[in-house]
Amino acid sequence: MRAFDLAYEDVKRAFEYYLQHYNNGRPIIIASHSQGTTHAKQLLKDFFEGKALQTQLVAAYLVGIPVEADYFETLPPCESPDQIGCFVTWRSYKFGYFPRWHDPSVKIVATNPLFWNTSTTPAPKELSKGLVVPSYDGYLPQRVDALVNNGFLWVHKPKFPGSAFFNRRNFHIADYNLFYVDVRENAKRRTEVFLKRR
Repeated sequence: MRAFDLAYEDVKRAFEYYLQHYNNGRPIIIASHSQGTTHAKQLLKDFFEGKALQTQLVAAYLVGIPVEADYFETLPPCESPDQIGCFVTWRSYKFGYFPRWHDPSVKIVATNPLFWNTSTTPAPKELSKGLVVPSYDGYLPQRVDALVNNGFLWVHKPKFPGSAFFNRRNFHIADYNLFYVDVRENAKRRTEVFLKRR
């Protein structure tokens, strides 16, 4: 068994235990990053897509790993901030940068977490509710803009304490940090919509 498959078996068993002992029919949010998103994608296929549990899914936040446009059959990309039973996904890069391995023929879903849709309209930093960084105790609003382009989320380098030393073009380690408050408030909003519709 490959290491990845072994790791997924742990995730799968943990989720099964949660369903059997703790869920009790409550709404579910799946949130993941990087390798965790690879596992979360499979988890959604195994437990949610086309199954009864899909009716309990508020949303899935599948961040930091590509989600192909045809990966899911019945789980759509979110196209509004209060849509439920859908997924959002993004990979953050410095504005204007495409990695060398980028293949434009492969259709990858990308969500703009300032609009909560897949539109290619630029989102100004004034919409940003707040990023978080280890060098600052609190939230920093209106620091991050965002633009979806060919499956990537382009972001101008934000200003924050210590940003002069943040010189990378791949913002993978900060995918959630950049939109921390936006994600938190959006998860709350979708959950409220879900509960009202029950």
